[in-house]
Amino acid sequence: MGRIGLILLFALSCTSCVSAATTVDSFDLKRRELEFGGFTWKVKASTDPVAPGPNRYAGTPDAIWVDERGLHLTIDQQGDEWYATEIFTKQRVGYGTYTFSVDTDASSYDPSVVAGFFTWDTAPVEFNREIDIEFAAWSDPGGTKFQYVVQPYTSPDRIEVFDPKLQGSYTTHRIVWTPQSIEFSSYHGPVDPDAPEAHMNLMHRWRFEGTPPTEGRVRFRINLWLFGGEPPTKRTEMVVTSFTFQPLER
Repeated sequence: MGRIGLILLFALSCTSCVSAATTVDSFDLKRRELEFGGFTWKVKASTDPVAPGPNRYAGTPDAIWVDERGLHLTIDQQGDEWYATEIFTKQRVGYGTYTFSVDTDASSYDPSVVAGFFTWDTAPVEFNREIDIEFAAWSDPGGTKFQYVVQPYTSPDRIEVFDPKLQGSYTTHRIVWTPQSIEFSSYHGPVDPDAPEAHMNLMHRWRFEGTPPTEGRVRFRINLWLFGGEPPTKRTEMVVTSFTFQPLER
């Protein structure tokens, strides 16, 4: 396995996974909550390094907040330590259409910075029913790439990595998850993927042809963290300007 293969192997194995010793939902029973995109989101907080990363996670209002621009996540230094941020929906989701727009200069990310948008079930079956869109370099100096993943990542037909060739800091992304298929798409700018003219802004599209995971008891998660806990050279901020989920019609 080559260097890039090893990077992906290690990176994807800890991108949003949780160790057997500590689950994401066990850090703080009185965790802070935020309202965004029609959902209540719980804020992850930990002063000890935990997955993914490992990282420390800040849950304070100066680290993660919602305002008129949208949801702000940060990677910032507190004393001698760097803190990542993560939220997850209080409500369960599942089959349907996830659409979100992001304002972040991913091309300027430090090589260790990872932005993740994914489904996650704490039950350790079907690889936690994890479906990802990620922006990351995985510490490779070649720069940030975007990727779509249907876990497990170990087969090349389950991961699609591409150069986003960004046209500014705004991007829009969609995951359409049904019992038969999973489709990913990304666009330049804050566009409506359902609009007839959206194809003019299309960045990339990929259809997973394998068997999708069942919906189980998944929630949606968004995080901004450091691969390997490697300290960056500067503070990073990402704004999720919109998020919608349309359940699959039964």
